[in-house]
Amino acid sequence: MFEPHRSTDEQRRPWWLPSVATGLIAAALLALMTWQVVARGPFIAWDWPLHVYVDARHPDGWVKLVLDSIASLGGQRLYTLPIIVGVGAWVSYRQRRIRPLVAIGAGLATVFFVGYWIKFDLARTPPASEQDILHGVGQAFPSGHTANATLTWCLIVIVLLGAQGLRPDPVRFRRWLAVALVIVFVSGALMTLLDYHWLSDIPGGWMLGLLALMVSVTVLRAPRLPWPRWLPGHALLARLDGAG
Repeated sequence: MFEPHRSTDEQRRPWWLPSVATGLIAAALLALMTWQVVARGPFIAWDWPLHVYVDARHPDGWVKLVLDSIASLGGQRLYTLPIIVGVGAWVSYRQRRIRPLVAIGAGLATVFFVGYWIKFDLARTPPASEQDILHGVGQAFPSGHTANATLTWCLIVIVLLGAQGLRPDPVRFRRWLAVALVIVFVSGALMTLLDYHWLSDIPGGWMLGLLALMVSVTVLRAPRLPWPRWLPGHALLARLDGAG
């Protein structure tokens, strides 16, 4: 679903099939992980042992400062939000269409609403509380930090180098997508190694981020967005949207 150029067989398939199918798989896996957290299943078996291990070896001083900075830049909304919105605004300006910004907004809304729905419903306590309970004081699962990283860095590559991107380039696309995935992995790993999240929170964040990413990709690939007539400026938005 990420490839910037498609084969003839792929072009015969419905435009929405790859992204919607991948999004449904991500949603199903996220639901399975959530059920495992609630049921205290084997999915969370390594959470407490890893917490005990990293807590005894927690870095301090300048090492912690550097790792915190890397982790924050990778997935903290305070940093990722202006980056992804800024890139989206620039791509929209260069393409003379609003679609990239709408796609980014759809992905961000998915992370926010689905993520906080699960977070507030479970209220899982973080490792710093020294207890792993549900309906306590916490929002550990899924990791919003990891979800933000997954959506932000992969979507930036897609809107810049993907098929509907600013400068489609299959070679550079694959190259930079690999870099984005490394950033996503490192950001998630640091959240666990710095003891901010349980280990199981991280794949939950990956699936939430992938779900949001597929929502954004679906919006990007749609032939034309159905702008409702009651929306202020719908005619202008429709013209800016283009044929998709």
